[in-house]
Amino acid sequence: AIDPAGYLDRRGFTMRVTDLADAGWSLAPPEWQRIRAKIEAAGQPLGEYVTGGIKYGIKTGLKDAFVIDTETRDRLILADPKSADLIRPWLRGRDVRRWRPEPSGLFLVAIPSSANTAWPWSSAPNEAAARDLFKKTYPAIHDHMEHFASRLRRRNDQGNFFWELRSCAYYRVFDRPKIIYTDIGRAMRAMLDDSGHLAGDTCNIIPGNDGYLLAVLNSKLMDFYFRLALPCLDDPFDGGDMRFKHAWMEHTPIAPAAETTKQRLAALAEQIRTAKQADPAAETTALQHRIDQAVYSLYDLTLKDITTLESALPGAAA
Repeated sequence: AIDPAGYLDRRGFTMRVTDLADAGWSLAPPEWQRIRAKIEAAGQPLGEYVTGGIKYGIKTGLKDAFVIDTETRDRLILADPKSADLIRPWLRGRDVRRWRPEPSGLFLVAIPSSANTAWPWSSAPNEAAARDLFKKTYPAIHDHMEHFASRLRRRNDQGNFFWELRSCAYYRVFDRPKIIYTDIGRAMRAMLDDSGHLAGDTCNIIPGNDGYLLAVLNSKLMDFYFRLALPCLDDPFDGGDMRFKHAWMEHTPIAPAAETTKQRLAALAEQIRTAKQADPAAETTALQHRIDQAVYSLYDLTLKDITTLESALPGAAA
């Protein structure tokens, strides 16, 4: 049970009425709000910084049909080697850790809509003719999808034919390097993917190989900022989750930096990423500290600001 008195002892503070802005209340200590304002004044909104904007993960409409395990993948490829052309490694939000993926052995049967991809069946005169061409081209995948046909037809999210994914203009983004982060969590968990993973709708995608941005997103400064700026489920400074949705993430301030600084931070991020991919338990505290100190400087935080910020943060997320 929640102990209100104990919680107030840990988290309570005095709030002046004059600190409650007409535009919206921020129930955080005035010193935290001052640091937040400094961070926001130092950067360009993420929505403007990112070329092409933040993207959503893939919505299947029926995960039972499209998301398969390793055993099913192997069976489909054994039945028809061409099945491998349509099967891609799949990440859910829970599979995205800070700096690295933690794959769970799941794959996506990736059949983009004929609205986005020219399939042998795309121009068929009717569904029956399209199904015949689908079966001839990918017989094992066809038979797999037939098991779910009635449920696939009832989806709101589907392509031109029931076995296709919904129309999406940016499927090619998943083939290229990209930052992936979760849409909910107790801390930001961002990773750079250059292995062509497809990501589900509990993930968000930032196109491009931007190691500088990755370093900033995974910094202590941003951890503090997100806890103040994003909608939360319960107290984010005491175990509550944050919602990393587009509408709020687009306002995240990304500080400008000299190209040499960007390259230095990107190199540090890559060192951590490489180490964590080789061994998730790898010790990278010193590298993370160097990133944090550089990011504090970019946002013009003083030693007092840094002490206040770091004393407020809970333990770092894995």
